[in-house]
Amino acid sequence: MILLPWLGEVAPGAVGEELLSWMVYLQRGSVLLQLAVVIGLPITMHRFRDRHLEPLRNHPNLQSLVGPLLLLLISVVFSLLLQPSGLIRYFALLWLGWNLFTPLKTLLLHFNSTFPVNELESTFLKPVYVILSILSFIRLMGSLENLSRIPVANLFGVELSLGKIYTAIVAVYIILTVASRPAAFLAWISGKVFGVKSQNRKGLELIFRYSVIGVGLLAVAYYVGIDGNAFIAIAGGLSVGIGFGIKEIISNFISSIWLLFEGSVRPGEILMINGDPCTVRNLGLRATQLRRGRDGAELLIPNQNFFTEEAISYTATETSRRDSVNVGAAYDHDPEQVVELLEAIATNHQQVLSYPPPQAFVTDFADSAVNYRLLFWVANPLQSFNVGSELRQAIWKRFQEKEITIPFPQRQVYPMEWPPSNQTSLRPQLQAEPNLEPRTEGEMD
Repeated sequence: MILLPWLGEVAPGAVGEELLSWMVYLQRGSVLLQLAVVIGLPITMHRFRDRHLEPLRNHPNLQSLVGPLLLLLISVVFSLLLQPSGLIRYFALLWLGWNLFTPLKTLLLHFNSTFPVNELESTFLKPVYVILSILSFIRLMGSLENLSRIPVANLFGVELSLGKIYTAIVAVYIILTVASRPAAFLAWISGKVFGVKSQNRKGLELIFRYSVIGVGLLAVAYYVGIDGNAFIAIAGGLSVGIGFGIKEIISNFISSIWLLFEGSVRPGEILMINGDPCTVRNLGLRATQLRRGRDGAELLIPNQNFFTEEAISYTATETSRRDSVNVGAAYDHDPEQVVELLEAIATNHQQVLSYPPPQAFVTDFADSAVNYRLLFWVANPLQSFNVGSELRQAIWKRFQEKEITIPFPQRQVYPMEWPPSNQTSLRPQLQAEPNLEPRTEGEMD
């Protein structure tokens, strides 16, 4: 089967013939019976789990071992009946080994609760177990050596056998999984030896990581037999792809490395995005993940936007933030006393910083009130909204205690008729008060 004329071709025919030879083994009656038991037992246990395994619900470690042990017991029964049981025993042991990860995690966490057991399980233990299980199954069904020598593809003029492809896939997975460890070590060494700041180590770690991945992929390519001419062809194809289709991805990738190396945007920093304070959660290769303070929404901002658009930071060099509260008081009250009262209210609040001290100002002589503005500082920018709300409540209560009036507009509306000659709604009132002149709605406040 031709994949691409200039790239190579895939010929899985030999592998298909090998798999057909396995079918001859699987068509035996004893083998089919064992496969039926292996497949039927988990299905049966899943259906009757809630009814028969209810006592073990609070013991997940024991519950995970019931199925494999029961399958092993069935294999013993088959052996006593002089029936083939090797396939049942093989899958029972595989199932038991897989389920042993659950009690193993519990045991490790019992001795060290901070041990990254979930990461170790998902990135190393279980993948290695799957790889070894596949190899053991191939050995059970046929010859591993013969299957690994079967040519299945031709890439850049290089004949690839099934064994090389399998080894290359495993090697690439290991490289992608383990690359972060030496990268973090190299970044730490750079900080200790060359005095690289901690805020720049994350960028160095990312550069080292992809350098390790690149060197590892080159090593895998040389292992399967791909030479330098093939790399030139791949580089030419990538350059065309970057120019037409993935330039935005490359731009965001370079932006992420620059941001990490510069340290201007880092996890934990608080940025103002569209007027809302947002906390930086993670700086990825393509986009930066932020959490919006007012509703907890997760935002994904492309990294290149931080170079083309304005972003206000409250934690780059200074973590505190200044906010304000506006209030009006009637003309009957001394502005100096109102200013002192506002500053005292802010000073008594626990989350308002004592330095810089809160300050109150007279901002305007309005139509019905003297307007004031109270300025205050808080240590955490995400708390400024809550602090402002609490200060407004405190101002309301203290103004009532001091009998300081907060004016608000009032309007009295009288019904009118058209034309004015038919207006009678105000005539009794005008007769009682001759000096009262009717006014329009807009003139009554």
